[in-house]
Amino acid sequence: MTTVSLENFRTGETIASSVMYADSFWPRLRGLLGRSPLKPYEGLWLIPCQQVHMFGMKYSLSIWFINSRGEVCYILDQLKPGKISPHIKEASSILELPVGWAQKTGTRVGDVLIQSVNH
Repeated sequence: MTTVSLENFRTGETIASSVMYADSFWPRLRGLLGRSPLKPYEGLWLIPCQQVHMFGMKYSLSIWFINSRGEVCYILDQLKPGKISPHIKEASSILELPVGWAQKTGTRVGDVLIQSVNH
């Protein structure tokens, strides 16, 4: 599975240094189900995606909706197990990060994320 690093263009803050792509049906379907909680600077990028559910999850996540220009268009900094996110029509993908990650990194709606491929 491909992993990338992400940086917030506005702040220069590293958002994540190990983000896995889930860009086909089965990896998107499984998501983080049955996996250990994300560590700081880890994430999962669901591509394409406009809504997620937390059924079967045992921990909360920070859910960032990203549009086709790489801009954060909506943030739920704590989506709890058993809940469903809103459907964000503008989103083309969703980034799942450790709970509270937007607050920790100072990321807000409108910020642009820059990615680089890990080798």
